[in-house]
Amino acid sequence: MRKFLTAVSILIFQMPVLLHAQSSELGLLLGVASYKGEINTHLFNPDAFNPAAGLYYKRCLNSFWSFRLGVTYGRISGSDARQDEGFNQYRNLSFRSDVWDASALFEFNFFPFQTAAEHSSKVAPYLVAGITFFHHNPQGFINGSWHDLQPLGTEGQGSGLPNTGSRYKRVQFAFPMGGGIKFKLSNRFSLSVEAVARKTFTDYLDDVSTVYPDNTSLAASNGPLAAALSDRTIFAGTGINTNHQRGNASDKDWYMMGGITINWTISKKYTDKCKPFRTKLR
Repeated sequence: MRKFLTAVSILIFQMPVLLHAQSSELGLLLGVASYKGEINTHLFNPDAFNPAAGLYYKRCLNSFWSFRLGVTYGRISGSDARQDEGFNQYRNLSFRSDVWDASALFEFNFFPFQTAAEHSSKVAPYLVAGITFFHHNPQGFINGSWHDLQPLGTEGQGSGLPNTGSRYKRVQFAFPMGGGIKFKLSNRFSLSVEAVARKTFTDYLDDVSTVYPDNTSLAASNGPLAAALSDRTIFAGTGINTNHQRGNASDKDWYMMGGITINWTISKKYTDKCKPFRTKLR
């Protein structure tokens, strides 16, 4: 009870702060995307970096807290051939996927920072967290062409084979978390360097999760292309891999987008309700 009353008291005392010194910004992110899963085991592996970009709208609630809405795009990819482990070399899978997401995030600055503010820190580290909805579409390459993997059911999804389920959803939600550092350039512009990882609740960003289905049965139910992209080992088609490990379903996938963001204050005036006037931006 004492902890609850303390939290309520802090919130009440903070309310006036949350209502003053507000401004709005637009941001443009240019950077990289990567993922962590069965085929790439390190989220910040430079070999797995691909281009990413994003746009967002931010409402600065005060000089410490902001709320932002954004859309980002990034390509993630992975190849067993680039890994050192013998299991990956044997499995020989690869994929790419274009990821689009929409996020609602809260930002917390460790130092008072606001692009529009006259009296603001020039540099401030910050944290971000919130919720993300994303669309992904893993593809596999064979015979000179890329093919969407989810409709194929490469692990027997939708085939009716034993121990297989329905096809996974390509629209999912995730919890983003990350941080960065901001640099004030003027009352109109600032620059941010950040990385935000998304914890997903799917193990199919790379279309790899469980075990190999029977290759012959998969070809009969889901088609020969599904069978060919399911098993890329040297023993493909022999049935030797049936029910053997293909992925690790207990370890869900992550993806990350990060880079440099240019922030532009779009407010015509910097609103400070603790003052009897509003400061015009220069």
